[in-house]
Amino acid sequence: MKSIQLFSRMALFLALMILSAYIQITLPTPFMPMHITMQLFTAILCGFCLPNRYAFLCMFTYILVGLLGFPVFASGGGLQYIMKPTFGFVLGFLACSTICAIAYKRKSPVSLKEYFLVGLTGLISFYVVGNIYYYFSFPILMNTRIPLWLSLTNGFLVSIIPDILICFLACKVAKTLQILIK
Repeated sequence: MKSIQLFSRMALFLALMILSAYIQITLPTPFMPMHITMQLFTAILCGFCLPNRYAFLCMFTYILVGLLGFPVFASGGGLQYIMKPTFGFVLGFLACSTICAIAYKRKSPVSLKEYFLVGLTGLISFYVVGNIYYYFSFPILMNTRIPLWLSLTNGFLVSIIPDILICFLACKVAKTLQILIK
């Protein structure tokens, strides 16, 4: 694929990532609200539509733009966003997109089931990165310890069902797009 096409796709996914931050449902969980956004959809789709280096670069650019102060995250932007326990989920988008791109290239899925399995690898990486940051950031950043069960409730249980549905939808769209692109 030509580099101009790749950079154009990257720009498209960067714009979609920013816009999808504003499509959100806020869940009132203990300590701080959690957001379910369409960013997970965009990160998974990005992994299916871009080679792994470009998927990584796209999500890295998104994070960089947000840390530079532009309000592109679900709750704003700026360098202070690193101090939020939910910043791990922003980093999770980077892992998700990159892992999906790598798995897509290795597995070359054909059926929707195969696409979904690739998407689930990205979803798992999103949750691993996000929840590790969430749990360990409380004692460091908030000077408060929270029990592991509460951390997993806030960062996993309240959003896993909608996120699995979002993952499935992203995989279905990716499968359709791959047919159209080829």
